[in-house]
Amino acid sequence: MRCVIAATLAIGLAGCRASGAIELGDRFASGDGVAIDVRAVARAEHRRDAPRYLRAAAAFLATVSRWVPFPQTSLTIVDPPRRHDAWTDRSVVLLDATPWWSTPTAMRPELATARALGRRYWLDLVDARALPAWFVNGLVEYTARRAVAATFQGENNPPGYAMLEARAFGGFVPWFIRVRALPEMVGEPFTSSADSPARCLLMLNTLERWLSHPVLDGALAEFIRSGRDGPVSIEHFEQVVSATSGQDLSWLFAQAFDPAVTFDYALQNLTSSRDADGTYETTVTVARLGDGLFTGTSRPRVGPFENGRGITVQVAFEDGAEIEDHWDGRERHKTFVYRGAARARSATVDPARVVVLDVHQTNNSQTLSPRSGSAARRWSAQWSLWLENVLLTYAVFV
Repeated sequence: MRCVIAATLAIGLAGCRASGAIELGDRFASGDGVAIDVRAVARAEHRRDAPRYLRAAAAFLATVSRWVPFPQTSLTIVDPPRRHDAWTDRSVVLLDATPWWSTPTAMRPELATARALGRRYWLDLVDARALPAWFVNGLVEYTARRAVAATFQGENNPPGYAMLEARAFGGFVPWFIRVRALPEMVGEPFTSSADSPARCLLMLNTLERWLSHPVLDGALAEFIRSGRDGPVSIEHFEQVVSATSGQDLSWLFAQAFDPAVTFDYALQNLTSSRDADGTYETTVTVARLGDGLFTGTSRPRVGPFENGRGITVQVAFEDGAEIEDHWDGRERHKTFVYRGAARARSATVDPARVVVLDVHQTNNSQTLSPRSGSAARRWSAQWSLWLENVLLTYAVFV
């Protein structure tokens, strides 16, 4: 059987070469001394992208080496031909199909590589029989975006892992959009935040910001190691993350994976008026519009006293001063009052965007010094560029 598989692989690679494909290879060495030989085979129409496939594989292997190194010592990633039923060798990772023409900053070759390797990584290292498919898909997408973000930000200003790309004329012609795709954004391959894999992705990004990168990396490493001994579940994942971080995170896990629970915190009102003595009284009202509670702790309140610091409220003043307060996020409304010599300029709920699960980020801030003129000029310029692209595209076909 092994000879048949090897012969099939050789015939498949020979077919790729005969069709004008290009093959590149390199050796990746992680910090712990593990070396992996990587080959990338790109079909003829993607010849120019072959180095990008190889570079993306190296970025992925560097990312997962923070947890548990990739389990193989050799790896072949293949940009698949249209007929690839014969590719059955475990050392070959078939990538998702990518369009012939795409914009470089859309990172399509890199994303295809990272997603394919992510599926192989999680399913090889973790006994996922008790895990729902949407949870595994969320882990795969989280891993892929982290890997691609390292490559993207090495060539472009952070943040983000790609630039958005629209496609016209039946998906054939790419259209560059100067909007960054952030790791915590709901987008391709998910259609909305109601999708279960998207919910898992948002949860992982929330954990990353609440616990910090190193703590979540340690939790993922421990989860992978524990997943080698038998089937693991979401409940097991919660136990591992709680134990590794030293926090009881049941307050978050009980709600985060429930599609019926909605997180939505908002800055409801901001006023700053001058009193007779020359000082300013600033009033900030924040609201919980959804039924999700981002408390920061599982412990209940003690009488009228709050317990938890899940939600941060930041107020900026015209003299440059800033004040941060915290709220346990349980009440429907919470009002903060400040007195000082300067008028408030703006207020923001969750300024660091820790609660990535928040479904409406646009209602998280208010300002008393709007820049409507600047915003109008910027949108006008973007609309003019869009119209120019439309006219040029139309002129090509008439």
